[in-house]
Amino acid sequence: MTTAGTYRSNTKLILLVTNDALNSTFVDSTHIQYCHVSSLAKIFPCIYTLQPGTIIIDHEFLKDEVQNLVRRIRTNPFYAKLKICCLKDSFNRKTDEQLLVTGVDYMVYKNNLAAV
Repeated sequence: MTTAGTYRSNTKLILLVTNDALNSTFVDSTHIQYCHVSSLAKIFPCIYTLQPGTIIIDHEFLKDEVQNLVRRIRTNPFYAKLKICCLKDSFNRKTDEQLLVTGVDYMVYKNNLAAV
């Protein structure tokens, strides 16, 4: 029996919020499925319908909207199990600390991604 308003996350599904150019960096594997969203207006409908386990937000793509998006996700108890990862170009102490305090779980830097 399920109750309305419960969030069942699919840990194998990752929602990718980036521009189209960065989408090619992430390759589908047999264990993880990626879903790409390139519009701010489509993020919450995709989260609701797909119920991903993790969302990766490109900081350079959304710029000033990242903190508002993270706050909106964290204040809604429906998304309590959702892990938030922020993808950035480089380390910036002030910005990174603000994002972590706001509710981002992980920080990933693009220069580290290229090395892998």
